[in-house]
Amino acid sequence: MANQNAIITDTWSNPDSEALYRNEWPDEPAIRAQKLEGDQCGGCSYFAPFNLDFGLCCHPASRHFSETVFEHFTCPVLLAEGWGAHSFGAIELDEK
Repeated sequence: MANQNAIITDTWSNPDSEALYRNEWPDEPAIRAQKLEGDQCGGCSYFAPFNLDFGLCCHPASRHFSETVFEHFTCPVLLAEGWGAHSFGAIELDEK
């Protein structure tokens, strides 16, 4: 039998995650502040964009792993890498 998975690329795949975003993480003020400071999924090392607004969370430690999320969403394990190409891994900075 062929694979029956449906990949959602233009909206949230989990309504609970969408509610967190729309309600601005009512029980998680640190996550709300993180989002407002610009630490958002679009800049996470583990975000795989589908289009200008939505992408796949590929962070194996994220509670949103394998969900389609909005680029301005965020989570507690976000690994900020910037809004360009992503490495899908931990970043080690060379301090010289």
